[in-house]
Amino acid sequence: MSRALSVAFVLPYGEPRQSFFPDVIAELCARRARDLGHEANVVRVYYDGRDRARDAAVRSELGAWLAARRADVVVVERLFDPVPIQRHVSAAAGRRAVLMSWGDAEPIEGVELVVGLTPGLVRRAVTRRSPSGGELVASFGELLEALASGGDVLSVAGVARFEGGVLSPGPPGRAAKLPRPFRPVVEHDVIGEAPAITRKFLLGNAGCPYADDPADNPFYRGLPLASDGTLSRLGCAFCHAGGDYQKRDDAEVIDELLEQARFYQEQVPGLEELVLIDQHPLRYLARLIESSRDAGLRPTRWLFSARADSFVREERRVRDAVAAARATGQAVEVYLSGFESFSERELERYNKGVGVRDMLAAVEAMRRLRRENDGAFEHARARGHSLILWSPWTTPEDLAESAAAVRAHGLSEVFSELGRNRLRLYRELPIFHAAERDGALAESWDEGDEGAGRRKGYAIEHPWRFLDPRTRGAYALALGLRERLGTETEVAQLAAVAEWTRVARDRARIEPLLAAIDALAARLLAFARGRSRAPTVNAAVVHLAGACDNACVSCANRDRFLEDDRAAVLGRIARAREAGLPIVLAGREPAVHPAFLDLIAAARGDDGR
Repeated sequence: MSRALSVAFVLPYGEPRQSFFPDVIAELCARRARDLGHEANVVRVYYDGRDRARDAAVRSELGAWLAARRADVVVVERLFDPVPIQRHVSAAAGRRAVLMSWGDAEPIEGVELVVGLTPGLVRRAVTRRSPSGGELVASFGELLEALASGGDVLSVAGVARFEGGVLSPGPPGRAAKLPRPFRPVVEHDVIGEAPAITRKFLLGNAGCPYADDPADNPFYRGLPLASDGTLSRLGCAFCHAGGDYQKRDDAEVIDELLEQARFYQEQVPGLEELVLIDQHPLRYLARLIESSRDAGLRPTRWLFSARADSFVREERRVRDAVAAARATGQAVEVYLSGFESFSERELERYNKGVGVRDMLAAVEAMRRLRRENDGAFEHARARGHSLILWSPWTTPEDLAESAAAVRAHGLSEVFSELGRNRLRLYRELPIFHAAERDGALAESWDEGDEGAGRRKGYAIEHPWRFLDPRTRGAYALALGLRERLGTETEVAQLAAVAEWTRVARDRARIEPLLAAIDALAARLLAFARGRSRAPTVNAAVVHLAGACDNACVSCANRDRFLEDDRAAVLGRIARAREAGLPIVLAGREPAVHPAFLDLIAAARGDDGR
């Protein structure tokens, strides 16, 4: 006999801001639970990420929320703070914790069941198949029925069990379509300081078409890269989705996406952005946007992902989508390209299949489209593009190479807090086995380190250490500078760190160095406070970001990208004049701009300002 369960879906966020973690699977699974006669509640949990006392309070609130609902089953899609769930599950017999996985999951004490970790092989039997949204929801529904009736959970397709850190897989998952009608549970409870929800996620095709085999890469030569369903073998060596793009008929995908978009537009006030969860949406993007108008959807921003080489190779399709957006009063944005690094050595380790030149060509193509289609195309507004600045193999030379490229090409415009981005290791990935071979895996993090998952809100990862002792010092110093100086000058900080670690290998010198910086800041502040302030006049500042004949290492303006042709700068001057203030031309070296005299004349204007 089955019993009704109380099912709690927990969506944790490492910081109190919108992210690009999809919530649609939890919402659909909550609907499935209710349809099966169970109680289902969803809670969004926002940690502060910086204030330990506040995070402890959030943890306590989550524990109280779970206790108040007497949750029999706690479901998470990612988990970086397992303590509240471990305490709740262990407080009463029969309680279970379930992790919904897109293919990456480390064993977590107290979380016994995993859905989506063992989806089975692709038809070519080379790599593990990527679970689709429909498959995850179907497997979860069958798992709930087994839990409610006391059945064998390992008989459910796509479900695995962690016992003592060992994985016991059940039958492979089975392909399943997305539940229709589309009715996810969008009523969420909230713990912590919640941002306004302005974006939702739409499920397209599963998997990724990039399928280069790491076994053909010299860096992975000799590794036992199994093809037995336990390893995401193909594609980027750090990603679970490669080599398995489950392409369906475009008309079917568009129809599903329009239904999802219509539902969210009707149910979520303030919705501004729709994010396509599909690694190759360019093949149907223009038709989707045109169809959205015909379907009566209100104009919106469509966010899509694209590999850097795909963006350049298929620019015609991008232009078709931009033209459709312009014609319908909408906008498209490539919000996620996996740049990963601007070091050739690191790109080879990641098995990206592209080089730095390809990455820079993609950015230039994006900027060109932005110039030509102001308002209809964006590439640096959402800034979800990925960069893996730190890995176990990163050397100061790799760091310097990436920082130099970012500075030379103004690439900080496309990344958010790039200094925090580092590799996350999961055992189902080829790069995990390379780290194991090279002795980079660890039982626990070094003192003062915690990996990337906790800081950014990802699932718990396997601990690792830097193989180059200079890099461990560089990482600690980079964090220390970032905490003191903020993110505006972070590229310059990273360049300085890379240079410093070339000659200063003694990690013990880092704390005295940071203390000296603190002392310098205090002296400068005291000096400023002691000065008499002369009368000042506010001005409107127009930044230039083009050529300069100095290349000062400390110049933050060299890290900024702005369109710097004559028309673009004149446009910024015209907008600055609207304030009625004096005009300051600043940044780089204004006097070497080819249109310098024209800029001066425009800034002075008819009133001789």
